[in-house]
Amino acid sequence: MKNYYEILNIKNSASKADIKKAYIILAKKYHPDKMGQTGEEDKSLFSDIVEAHDVLIDDEKRIEYDSDLKKYNDGIDIDQKKREEKFEQYFLKAKKKIRERNYIRAIEYFEKLENNYKYTNKQPTLEFNSFYGYALFMSGKEKKRGIDYMDKAVTQSMFSDEEIMLNLIEAYYLNNEKKRAEELIKNIFNMNPKSRKAHLLKQKYSPKRKNLLDIIFRRK
Repeated sequence: MKNYYEILNIKNSASKADIKKAYIILAKKYHPDKMGQTGEEDKSLFSDIVEAHDVLIDDEKRIEYDSDLKKYNDGIDIDQKKREEKFEQYFLKAKKKIRERNYIRAIEYFEKLENNYKYTNKQPTLEFNSFYGYALFMSGKEKKRGIDYMDKAVTQSMFSDEEIMLNLIEAYYLNNEKKRAEELIKNIFNMNPKSRKAHLLKQKYSPKRKNLLDIIFRRK
């Protein structure tokens, strides 16, 4: 990674005035036209000087550059870090599309993530499997595959993640597998008897039956 501070021969704490002054001196000295006159043409050096000035003189670009430079100096692979951040954004966008019920678009993001897992030889996270499966099921494209993904996530989580279980519970209800749904929802209530999401889900798909007295007195 290029060190723009070293290129301009300034301190990391240099002010904008310092940056501008250093740039003017070096630009005059290493301008291609002048270098050509002395037979020492080096356009790449001049290009680095211009690039360093343009980044460091801009507040937002400088903040981002300083952050990357620190990571680089700490031994962090900047390109790898940026790829990871990009795919993290894909996952957040996929979940957003699920909330918007745009399951097809969510699947497109998940497929990019799936390809990245294969490319990097990494195991998908439980959350990825759960929400990818949920999107597949809710889209109607591959319901069985969707349930398999969600079931795998629940099993690997040792039935300890409420959000992951809720995805599979809803799929079971919609797939007319009420018994499985209610067996799984018991696990949530055992962990968290006051789980609002679990109560709402059960109320939505398995409402309490009203008896005759409830009907007479119009009780909810």
